[in-house]
Amino acid sequence: MARTAGDVLAAAIRTHAEAVLRGHDDVRAAAVRASGAPEAAPDAVHDARVAVRRLRATLRVFRGCTAPEPGTVEALTWWVRTLGAARDAEVRRAGLAALAADLERPSPDVLAGLATLDGTLVAADAAARAEVATALASARCRDLTARLDVLAAAPPLADRPGTPAATALRPGVERELARVGRRAGPVAAWRDPGSGDRPAPGVVHRLRKAARRARYAAEVLAGSGDLATDRWADDVVAHHRELQDLLGSVHDADVLRATLLDLSGPRTAAAVAACVRLGDERAAQALAAAAAAVR
Repeated sequence: MARTAGDVLAAAIRTHAEAVLRGHDDVRAAAVRASGAPEAAPDAVHDARVAVRRLRATLRVFRGCTAPEPGTVEALTWWVRTLGAARDAEVRRAGLAALAADLERPSPDVLAGLATLDGTLVAADAAARAEVATALASARCRDLTARLDVLAAAPPLADRPGTPAATALRPGVERELARVGRRAGPVAAWRDPGSGDRPAPGVVHRLRKAARRARYAAEVLAGSGDLATDRWADDVVAHHRELQDLLGSVHDADVLRATLLDLSGPRTAAAVAACVRLGDERAAQALAAAAAAVR
């Protein structure tokens, strides 16, 4: 049965706001755990960050149908960036571990360098978690929590809540798809994984962000209750989830590459060279698949 834009948006806003609120406790536990200790919710930071992004995308993409309090989107942006530093630290450590596990017959110099690099990343991880713990106790976080409570209790809708969701919300998704198309050119044009001349990391990352936002917008539209619209939205979600994952692999490899090169020195040079070489190969493979997906 077809649903109104107001019903669909209210459900999405409430769901995402409640997810961010639930995530606070898990994020707090992850932020204060001892380094190396097991986590009750190992993906707490990632899950919270995804919930914030989904909520922010809903408010931004469908801004003609929603009316959040001034400053709400900015508060969400602050929180997602705060979580981002901790998540990036986690991803770098995991990325290094994955590369280290797949190196063929690493030399003693490489093994020693890997241990040094991991120790540095452990320290960076601990520092990032400490920053999250500080942020959780801040006035800004209390303000964010109050805003989330309001969003969950009374999702802010604009003047057209009775319009069918398929009519009111599809244009927002189509705008996001157009954004993806505008940013896809350099990736679509790249065809030689062996050349080493990949599109700049910033170009790849901007396309990834556009694909993610299109996916999240389509997830909201997929609850319209209009069969044809929901099927179309489901196809958009599936395609852009795959594209986002591929580009995410490239982005993570690029971030880790830059970090490792910054850490290269007499004790780590051999390990950095080996990891960068393998990481570049895998990033090129992922980017080739992404390029095929956007042509």
